[in-house]
Parts: sequence; C-alpha cells; structure tokens
Amino acid sequence: MFKELNSNKKSVKDGIDTQSMEFKPLKEFAGQELKVDGFFFTNSSEYGKQVVLVAKGYKINMPKRAVEQFEEIYRKDKLLNAVLEGHLKITGIAELQAKNGMTTKYELEDC
Repeated sequence: MFKELNSNKKSVKDGIDTQSMEFKPLKEFAGQELKVDGFFFTNSSEYGKQVVLVAKGYKINMPKRAVEQFEEIYRKDKLLNAVLEGHLKITGIAELQAKNGMTTKYELEDC
C-alpha cells in the first residue's frame, strides 16, 4: 500500500538530457507554441514549489499557478503518459497585466 509513496514516476521523455539545458521564463516564448517533452517540479525556500517544462531544448519556468495543473497531470497516469508520448502543447502564451502586476497567460492543448 505504501509502495507508491516511494515511486518516482518519470515525467520527461526518455533520451532527453536536461542537465545542459538553459532555464528561460515562459514569457520569452510569447506568441509561440511549445510542444512539451516533459516537466518536473522544483522546491526552493525562496519561491516554493514550481513547475519547469522541458520544451524546445530549454527548461521553462512556469507561473506559480501552474503547479496545481501539473500535479494533477503527474497524479493521473493516463495524462502523464500522454505528455511523455508528445500529446501536450502550450499555446496562447502572452504577457498581460493582472491585479498584482504582470503575468504570463497560457493554455494547455492536445497535439
């Protein structure tokens, strides 16, 4: 029963080496579509838990609000497998003014 707590499911496609990839913010991809090769979570004392996408040869920092969406994808094997098979893209990327300052909007879509 507790075995699943020890599992570290793979969330980045096989053969992709993220070690040498540069980090970029999502806003740098405004107006583009990103075919997602995977994602992972980071957790720092300064920023808390965040999602990092792997796409276009970069590690892309997602907005804080993306954590809940990607935790849901990670929990559901069917959705996670769809990501690993190349069926997720990020579209509608644009910067906009929000109540608390500038933010980057995006949409998740099938591809």
